[in-house]
Amino acid sequence: FADENYAREIMQLFTVGLYLLNIDGTEKLDENGEPILTYTNYEIMSFARIFTGFVRQLPRGNSEEIWFGRNVLDFTTIEPTYRDRFPKHDLTGGYIGDGYPLCVDLPPKMFLRKGAKYKLLGDNPRPQAFEDRQDLLNDPSIKRFVLDIDSPLREKLCNAVGDECQYDVVVTLDSNLEPFGQELLVDEPRVVQVGDIFYEYVRPACVDQFFYSNPMRVTYINRYWHSLCANPKLPVASEACLFTGNKPTKKALRYSKYVFDQERVTYATAE
Repeated sequence: FADENYAREIMQLFTVGLYLLNIDGTEKLDENGEPILTYTNYEIMSFARIFTGFVRQLPRGNSEEIWFGRNVLDFTTIEPTYRDRFPKHDLTGGYIGDGYPLCVDLPPKMFLRKGAKYKLLGDNPRPQAFEDRQDLLNDPSIKRFVLDIDSPLREKLCNAVGDECQYDVVVTLDSNLEPFGQELLVDEPRVVQVGDIFYEYVRPACVDQFFYSNPMRVTYINRYWHSLCANPKLPVASEACLFTGNKPTKKALRYSKYVFDQERVTYATAE
């Protein structure tokens, strides 16, 4: 079970407190004249599952604060395989994420729609919202998603003045753009390249439901025995042609016509 202490202290000491309050700061009372609790142990258990999957980063050379091989100075990161994926109740009888669209309801080519957001990475192609394999950083054979010179998206990100791009730290599209070139083949980008500069696409906040119809099996490219279920309507995995070898060395072969390494596609695109 998730550690409940952090969730309890966040609510009790740093946010809502123990009791519901009136606008003048006095405690709200029930029909028996007793203060009304802001939360119960039920909410604590639910919120505790939100704070799962956080792991300490690896130590770095200029730090002496190390705890069981991890540093205690840098922010923790999320390890998706450790994270609780089930729905979590909020304090008002609903669920965390109510009011946000379902991820499956986002329009096709959301990365080209009005409101799509891109964050500047500079000359480092490694995304901040995802964890790419370390070997992808400096491998010259890695396929990058390079935007075509005539792409409307490239024009927006370049923001040229004369012949020079003026890269903004954050770019939000103010209108829908037409897909161009390889953008027609991509369900959802991770990092796009404009000249020698990289931008990370930030998908809008949405709710990824734990239960859905017609789940498909996805597996690690080099681990046949580690697999999980995924929603076929979401771009969550790369397409693979077949498996080679025998258990336990059975591996998936990547389809050769992918657009960029670490590309994620829907099942329909993979077919």
